[in-house]
Amino acid sequence: MLAYFKKFDYRLWILAGGWVASSVGFSLAIPFVSLYFHSDLGISLTGIGVFFGISAIVRSIFQAIGGELSDRVGRYPLMVFSQLARSVTFWLIALSISHGWGFYNIAGLIILNSIFGALFQPAANATVADLVSKEQRTEGYSIVRVGGNLGWAIGPAVGGFIAAKSYAMLFVFSGAMTLISGLVFALFLRGIKRAEYNEEKFSFKEIFVWKGNELILKHATLVFVLYLVASQFIAPFSLYSVDFMGISKEQLGFLFTLNGLMVTFLQIPVTKALGRMKLTIQLAIGALIYAVGYQWIGFNSTFVAFIIGIATITIGENFVSPPALAISANLAPKGRIGRYMGIYGFAVTAGWSLGPSFGGMLLDWARPSFLYAWSIIAIMALIPSIGFMGMTRRIPAELNLRKSPNK
Repeated sequence: MLAYFKKFDYRLWILAGGWVASSVGFSLAIPFVSLYFHSDLGISLTGIGVFFGISAIVRSIFQAIGGELSDRVGRYPLMVFSQLARSVTFWLIALSISHGWGFYNIAGLIILNSIFGALFQPAANATVADLVSKEQRTEGYSIVRVGGNLGWAIGPAVGGFIAAKSYAMLFVFSGAMTLISGLVFALFLRGIKRAEYNEEKFSFKEIFVWKGNELILKHATLVFVLYLVASQFIAPFSLYSVDFMGISKEQLGFLFTLNGLMVTFLQIPVTKALGRMKLTIQLAIGALIYAVGYQWIGFNSTFVAFIIGIATITIGENFVSPPALAISANLAPKGRIGRYMGIYGFAVTAGWSLGPSFGGMLLDWARPSFLYAWSIIAIMALIPSIGFMGMTRRIPAELNLRKSPNK
């Protein structure tokens, strides 16, 4: 264990530790936002979907901007600033809930909070690529992902009990944990240097120019569809399982905790076991497993069945996240890792944020025959599965296969 720890730059472990605190802060409150809007404020599922759709547009744009800024101003200042600003907005959300400022004020603050989160993500992902060798990138992303999901194992379990008493207190604790994350980065990651960057006049449209970026944009398109499916795990599943199938908030919290624990204990072993498999093949298999998991949820309505469904989805999750990030970093030209992480983050955030809107409208449309909604979601997972299989022939082998460091 000690040998494995020493194999990586110690700052990678600090980054992972700060990610734990940040993830606890996020997962304490965000999974319960849709429940608060629907149950307490009386917002319709479609209305909640529209909110998440607007949030998607904003967050996606700032993911791309965050990637470019991380190349230009550096990873460290952007990570610290975004986390400290994010903690303040969490506390403002708590204040707005406790004073009953209404949906529009609360929703606006949540979107502001998501902007700072969008700036943080590509900078942190680019930092991983800076701290490890190319051969270690998949494992590096697995390590920080374990940190993030350890937070998911803690946050929702605690959040389920707090939400039953006070939604405002959820955001008080979220702000405190995010502040801790920002302070960890500020105190222990100072001095991280960004990769060499070619200074030139920047235009936002350059990020999405097709010529010269064909592979990353094809990859990002498939990632978008994949995370459009993956995001059903948050708001749509929360509403479906609690409001329509009747499980408790505490049971929902347990399901999120199960997801976090499975990633915490299985992500690194899964990554090591798949070490000689092409990254695109891992992604194709993971997307297929997602399809199976969501179809299972559509066929079932009990808490025990949901445990099986979430466990299946989490296995798919363990297959897809590290290789998707590693491919994005591997495809980046010199000095452009931040930009490519921004493109990747744009796709993830768009999928992750538009997914609840899409899923909410599907549930509204299918009610009371929810099987139709979950079947459509499962079928959509097959699109990236087929697409990543096709990408296997297009991505050069040296960028699509993690070589064993012992070889």
